[in-house]
Amino acid sequence: MTLFAPAIAPQAMEAAANALAIEGHARIEPVLDADAATRLCAFLTDTAPWMRVMNQEAKTWDLDIGELQALSAHQAEQMTKIIHDQARHGFQFLFDSVRVSEDPAERTARGLPIDDLVSAFNTPEWLDVFSRLTGVPEIAMVDGQATRYLPGHFLTAHDDDVDGKNRVAAYVLNLTPEWRTEWGGLLQFHDGEGDVTHALKPRFNALHLLKVPQVHSVSHVAPFAGGPRLSITGWLRR
Repeated sequence: MTLFAPAIAPQAMEAAANALAIEGHARIEPVLDADAATRLCAFLTDTAPWMRVMNQEAKTWDLDIGELQALSAHQAEQMTKIIHDQARHGFQFLFDSVRVSEDPAERTARGLPIDDLVSAFNTPEWLDVFSRLTGVPEIAMVDGQATRYLPGHFLTAHDDDVDGKNRVAAYVLNLTPEWRTEWGGLLQFHDGEGDVTHALKPRFNALHLLKVPQVHSVSHVAPFAGGPRLSITGWLRR
């Protein structure tokens, strides 16, 4: 068995597929072998080359965290104000990311654990798992990135529907060893009135799936959160 082979029980697969079909979102756990999930968590915690990502309307910025830490207090306050002003009434995100190439050769050349995971997700074995979960046999590729939400990080409401991306569903592979609901960072699902109809707390080695398009957000991580919210996220695509 390869390191990142599926470790999903048949009954869990069936339950998640039914939930996804009826409710539009599902949680399935465990997903990976415990050693594989622990290895990914250790990488994200200890050695991942994080960048701070944020958007300014349609433009995305990948910012060096060391350079951000060198800003003066006034500069940091001004940047935070701009981010919060944009978040008040529009789409805005702020979190840390390690991007993963869609090119298999580039993933192999870099060889980080998240590259290996995304490459595994694009093997016939995993593509079959995702097709059975979603009921969409045409799933042909899976993209991904690592994400880290620290206190103050968030992702406002959006539906993931982007022209030309052919997204069937989004996924979040949670790798946070411990999390409390009160710490924020919840995957929230919104109805047409903006009410939260359901919310999922991060759980270690649990996969959250949601159909695209579907309005959702990640709630603001509280200043008293006991650690970072770690995950691998991406989309299942035709």
